[in-house]
Amino acid sequence: MIKLPFLKSERGNLLDGTTPIVALDIGTETVKSILFTMNEYGVSVNRVSRIQQQQHAMRSGIITNLDTVLENCKLAINQLLSNLKPEEYPKKVIMGIAGEYVQGVSIVVNYEREQNFEKEVTKKEQDRIIAQVRSQIAMGGKEDLSLRTGLKNEDIEILHITPTGLEIGGMPVNTLVGYKGRDVRLNFYASFAPKTYTQALRRVASSLNFEVLGIVSQPFAIARAHSGGDHTNFSAIFIDIGGGTTDVAIVKNGNVAETQMFAFGGRVFTKELAKLTDTDFRHAEQRKIKYSEKDLPKEVLRQVQRTMYSTATLWMRTLKVALESCEDIDSLPTQLYLCGGGALLPDIKQSLMEFPWKKYLPIAVVPKIDMFTPNLLGAVVDNSGELSNLYDITPASLAKFLYDMEIDRKKRNINWEV
Repeated sequence: MIKLPFLKSERGNLLDGTTPIVALDIGTETVKSILFTMNEYGVSVNRVSRIQQQQHAMRSGIITNLDTVLENCKLAINQLLSNLKPEEYPKKVIMGIAGEYVQGVSIVVNYEREQNFEKEVTKKEQDRIIAQVRSQIAMGGKEDLSLRTGLKNEDIEILHITPTGLEIGGMPVNTLVGYKGRDVRLNFYASFAPKTYTQALRRVASSLNFEVLGIVSQPFAIARAHSGGDHTNFSAIFIDIGGGTTDVAIVKNGNVAETQMFAFGGRVFTKELAKLTDTDFRHAEQRKIKYSEKDLPKEVLRQVQRTMYSTATLWMRTLKVALESCEDIDSLPTQLYLCGGGALLPDIKQSLMEFPWKKYLPIAVVPKIDMFTPNLLGAVVDNSGELSNLYDITPASLAKFLYDMEIDRKKRNINWEV
């Protein structure tokens, strides 16, 4: 059996509706955090915080100046805690991670119950089946990431190995327990990251006096957070455009089939604009935001638009390469959802609409492009009134990931810590 470095067993009942938890998304441009509670019906978002990062704090989704990031995270948490009593302070955090070296893989395992297949599956048997599969995934996944990145196995951490679908006797089920059958089919999604990345995040959590409940692959969490994400007939491409990276997740028939990440985000657009206008990064960023909000004089708007459009075209070419790398996808879904601050740039959507999809990629028609707005989140209720932006999707998705995990443990007899 493999002991996953995910959850401590003495975590109590997180679905009690009162335990305060923080979801922390340390983005290249902004530290985004939410304070939430959970019950059996879903996530309740109570407070939202956003703190702008300095340019030197992060690069491509990875912490490069730990002291600066720590200070920003403390400011974010202080915002969440304002006017709370000490006994109401959260002690637990779930964190997101992204970047080109964060790898994810979807795995389908066919398992035959050689003995007692006419008897109902017990919880003990289900735990044993899942544990054996996870152990094999952990070994193979580390070796695969080692070959891709040149890192040694001991320098790679398993983030999570998540069951995303179960079948027994050809029938989809929420849990194997109580069902009879010989043939078992299990869908898993496994995420791995360099330990240097995760250690930096754990240091942040430790400095904030938080217990880390999990470090989660952000594109996986986003794809699973959509209200239709776990329906067997749901398929979509999710694209999260952050400041330093673009994260892509492909959902096929309710399962996350593939994730890709590349270091091309909103910051590239800002740098190109700074070069064109001969201004510093901060002023170029403000101009980019005003451009997204259609709040520029016409003569300035046209100048900015030329740069944004040409950069978006280059971004689209990079996305094409990422989608071509999805080797196990026979055909791409024809629904596409955008989120993240970079998705606010109109040229992103325009470049997606103008791209000749059918010519270069395995897709039946040009995909329908929609924004992944907070109202499309599944099992997430906003009590704060502040969960309103495309860039709020990631921290809310981390909370939804934790909720799904706890529901699996409580209602489906699937314990993610084996």
